[in-house]
Amino acid sequence: MDRLNLVRTVALTLMTAAVTAACDGGSGSSASECRTFRTTLSVKDRMSQGAAVFNPGEPITFELQIANTSVIPATLTAASSCTPVVFEVFDGSEQRQWGSADGIACFVPAQPRTYSPLEVVTESSTWNQKGSGRTGVQVPSGDYLVTASVGQYVSASQGLLDCRAELGQTTTFRIL
Repeated sequence: MDRLNLVRTVALTLMTAAVTAACDGGSGSSASECRTFRTTLSVKDRMSQGAAVFNPGEPITFELQIANTSVIPATLTAASSCTPVVFEVFDGSEQRQWGSADGIACFVPAQPRTYSPLEVVTESSTWNQKGSGRTGVQVPSGDYLVTASVGQYVSASQGLLDCRAELGQTTTFRIL
């Protein structure tokens, strides 16, 4: 029985290493380079107070704080062609209700942004609780999920790194 447990432990360890390498792209350093930035998502009410419950029709502001944690300048690309951060709201059925980049006619694409050492920037967008569809009606009461996505990290040593998963944030809130 001990030998069987040892074989299982070794097999699980090898599988974990293989999955980690596959998810990391095998580079080992890209995940640590993504940590050059730290992001924090908050949901706020009309008084700029953190909140998780809102009345119908009450404006909801989403804020993503992006911090360059290094002592050298670092660059992120834009999350979409027009905005540095994209916020998207999904209902309890995982149906997309709204996105901060919806309906934006972009004439000049957003450029990559270089953050000064230890610089912290807050990007925000306010949602009026109306769906993005053509009717633009108030969404129903219920639980919602908001995601915030940033672009890609421009690494001096590895070029463009996809850190969207590491830097993207998600949180939930409720509309009464």
